[in-house]
Amino acid sequence: MSPPRYADIVGKLARGSIWSRLTGSSKKPLRLTAVPRDHVLGDRARGDALLAGRFILGDDMISLADLDFAALGATSSLATAFQGFAWLRDLAAAAGRDRGAKLAEAMAGRWLIAHGTRVDEAWAPALWGERVLFWTAYAPYMLSSRDTGYRSALLNTLARGARHLDTNADRAPPGLDRITAWAGALAAALLIQGGAPRVARAEAGLMRALAAAQFEDGGLMSRSPHEQILLVDRLGLLRAAYFAAKQTLPDALESAAAAALARWSSSGPSPKASSDATAKCAPRWRRASAPFHA
Repeated sequence: MSPPRYADIVGKLARGSIWSRLTGSSKKPLRLTAVPRDHVLGDRARGDALLAGRFILGDDMISLADLDFAALGATSSLATAFQGFAWLRDLAAAAGRDRGAKLAEAMAGRWLIAHGTRVDEAWAPALWGERVLFWTAYAPYMLSSRDTGYRSALLNTLARGARHLDTNADRAPPGLDRITAWAGALAAALLIQGGAPRVARAEAGLMRALAAAQFEDGGLMSRSPHEQILLVDRLGLLRAAYFAAKQTLPDALESAAAAALARWSSSGPSPKASSDATAKCAPRWRRASAPFHA
């Protein structure tokens, strides 16, 4: 990673868009108004592997030492798993904020170099939706740096990702992908400074996505146990965003989430799925989230 290139890219992203500079809206640094608490316990073994420089998914592995996000791409299952940053949950299970932030911020910096300045395959709506959910939930790991340029670059890019979701979430494939995209758009509207006017639209988008993908019994039309677990997890993270923002979950969304949970509980996930940390999320939904200002 070339320091001058990194500095140039981060500096550009930290300044924000031309429009924000012209209107003066970039004079005050962007911030998160609150940070949700993820109540799902990550996999410590995978977190330890991350700290040792390895991201492991099944029989596949990514070496983090020389990771180039551009070369990694965003289409294979291994690439999408890393691009979504859900692994932050595992990192947090293995390391406290001080130690974990070094790795999280290093990976985020490399992501900004590869994908921060242009819309490419890593900007797929479902990936951005997942990224928003985990970047906000693990903001203490992502934004501990004293480098104000990096912090501004990451927050500005997060805001750009949220605006991208506002106009592109419905372009995600129907089902879990579209639900994830709208869940990310809604979380961003709840948590990023100035997002309040977009909450109602994002809620409507998420309800459309759920109505098109979910049976009355709460199960996804795909009838995939793994996707059902992820649905419960996505809605659990979103519920935490509502708690953090001190907002009330709409009744219709509460009902859809409860139905998804009931269906997951009654269907009995496979042993392999049960071993995933996402399977632990459901019983903990109703715990409150503490606000955090970044």
